[in-house]
Amino acid sequence: MKKVLIILCFILTCCASKYEVVQKIRINLYHLQNLKTNEVEIILTSEDLKEGDIIKLNNIPDIEMDGNSYQKPKFRKVKK
Repeated sequence: MKKVLIILCFILTCCASKYEVVQKIRINLYHLQNLKTNEVEIILTSEDLKEGDIIKLNNIPDIEMDGNSYQKPKFRKVKK
């Protein structure tokens, strides 16, 4: 049972979608692109990101706006 839990944890942490930071749009607003599917995400975060960085969306901290926590957008496909 322990082996199954260890494998499950490994899969859940290592298989998250990786995104590349394409550009900084405004302060705390970034344009990201998925490396595998080329999906585009626009995120708002308090973390300072640099162009070319490879990140996972679940590692990005949320930012609070007017006392409410900003919700990360759900994944969506963008047609070219």
